[in-house]
Amino acid sequence: MIAALALLASLAMQQDTTALSPRAQAMLGQFPPPPPGEVSVATRFSTPSAWVGEQVELVTAAWFPRELRERLRRQPTLRAPSLSGLWSVQAQPTPQLAETRLVRGRVYDLFVMHQTIFPLGDGTITAPPAVLSYAVPTSVSFFAPEDRKSLSSRPASLVVRPVPAALARELGSGPTARGIRIEWRLPIDGLRVGTPGTVELVLRGVGNAVLWPTPEITWPAGVRVYPEPTRQVSSRVNGVFGGEKRFVFTLVPDSVGVVALPRVRYPFFDPTTASVVAAAAPAIGVAVRPALPGSDRPLLPVTDRVATPWTERALPIALPLSALAVLGLVVRPRRRSRPVVAAPRPADAELLQVVARLTDGGADVAAVLRRRGVSPEDADAVAAWLAARDAARYGPVRAGSPPEIASVASRVLARLRPARRGAMLLLAVAVGAATVSAQEPRSPVTRYRDGDPAGAARGFQEQVRANPRAPVAWRNLAAAQWRQGDDVGAAAAWLRALELAPRDPLTREAWRQASTIPVDVRARAPRVPLSAAESLLLAAILAPLGALAWRTRRRRATWTLAVLCAAALLHGADGRWQQRAGRVLVRRADVLRVSPVAAAPALAGAPAWVSGSVERRQDEWVLVTLASGARGWLPIEAVAGIGPLD
Repeated sequence: MIAALALLASLAMQQDTTALSPRAQAMLGQFPPPPPGEVSVATRFSTPSAWVGEQVELVTAAWFPRELRERLRRQPTLRAPSLSGLWSVQAQPTPQLAETRLVRGRVYDLFVMHQTIFPLGDGTITAPPAVLSYAVPTSVSFFAPEDRKSLSSRPASLVVRPVPAALARELGSGPTARGIRIEWRLPIDGLRVGTPGTVELVLRGVGNAVLWPTPEITWPAGVRVYPEPTRQVSSRVNGVFGGEKRFVFTLVPDSVGVVALPRVRYPFFDPTTASVVAAAAPAIGVAVRPALPGSDRPLLPVTDRVATPWTERALPIALPLSALAVLGLVVRPRRRSRPVVAAPRPADAELLQVVARLTDGGADVAAVLRRRGVSPEDADAVAAWLAARDAARYGPVRAGSPPEIASVASRVLARLRPARRGAMLLLAVAVGAATVSAQEPRSPVTRYRDGDPAGAARGFQEQVRANPRAPVAWRNLAAAQWRQGDDVGAAAAWLRALELAPRDPLTREAWRQASTIPVDVRARAPRVPLSAAESLLLAAILAPLGALAWRTRRRRATWTLAVLCAAALLHGADGRWQQRAGRVLVRRADVLRVSPVAAAPALAGAPAWVSGSVERRQDEWVLVTLASGARGWLPIEAVAGIGPLD
């Protein structure tokens, strides 16, 4: 009686098993409970044999006594077999309580793991043993050791049969499925000359839609066709997978008339009847009307090769090198000659090395030093000192240096050392700045020139995501968007391109030709002919030069370079801040909403062309603050980003 009540309570409290596939639930009868007090684990395929591409369930089940499970300190682990050579549509990562049963007075729990698979090739698929592991305490004491146990199932096999040879030729590359239907889906208002339109070939049926190949279509003459990304929707009814797959094509007709979409035959292998069935979409005509007025906008220049400017690449190297140069020139204390008894002094020895490198064995030391910026008095003193040293080698005169040579050497070395360090560091900056990114050809320019600006805009958008600091990518995107009539999107892309390359002649010319952009939006174009990266790079070069001028006591040059460096740094930092902040133009008139839901209450209106800043993004909505101060949520398709919005 107590066991029966425990069973009823466990059945009332166990978790919902509706997530378990009905096909897997139907297999639970194949897993009988073990003898009382024992544990069992087994693996089964839903069928001993299947056709290539047919849906099969793989179920792993473990019976565990409730009494034993309550004694464990940690939950048992069940590792299902891992398979290869197939397509797994759905997998259950953790065991699920599927059934509780009273077996000879003991309560047993059945834990199940299952996955739905589609074999990709013929042959025999062997599922390795599933492993059930658990540890039983040796006594009731918490500190008692545990007796670790592991139980493995028997391997399970599935024989995968190929499509019969007699049917393989008729099937071709068709999939394994059931009940496929195919039809054309046309644009509501037809097609127009020179304007891209989208048609879809829709397949519906039972099977794994991911494995359905593209139908063979013979397109008529007089139309340019561009395949688009495929869309698919999977569904599951009573554990059987099916779905819908849409093959999308962009058509650009050349002349007025009718475009005859051809009859499409789509053969597939039906595993239920072991036969090849052919679904067919009948031929259908699509009317092509004249082009709309205003679609004759000129083709703006686009570029095949997209590259990040060398200034952007050099900036991460130039800024650290510039900081090191400033530290080396300003923070490092100036060296002073140390009086020592033995001759020559260290400063004298360093001066000898420096002069030897500068003159390269020549005799006119004073002239060389004067050309290096050393005062004439110090240059003559060094020349006289060197002459005295040479004379001491061949006569009785004692070798040494006059008392004043120590201060002269310090001044000369102070003049020459910063110049050498600054020159080396600036050379390193120049070398780093010369690192130019390789230009990789990646552009849907052909689609743009063939009259498909919408498809070209999608391709250019991918370029922008891959390389957001390439001004050419933004210029190409602007040209395609303007060509298809998206003036707000084009203006936002052009503004971004001008920020990255303000002196680019092609961008400036396109910006001038786009007469549909309002005057207030045109005023947002940058006026300083330097990008943020160029300004920061200029500041990185001016900073060591200013430190060098300060070290050599050229105060006027120091202040001039400091002012220029500060101006360049401020302009570059402000430009970088503007580029990182999410900025948008409202693409169409809309309303700001309280929350990112279409049915949310409206706060205020958002007219087209108004600018704003993005605070955050949630799915397909953005929280914006407009220039007027209004704040709220807008759908992302209602705004055009002046830069990336991610």
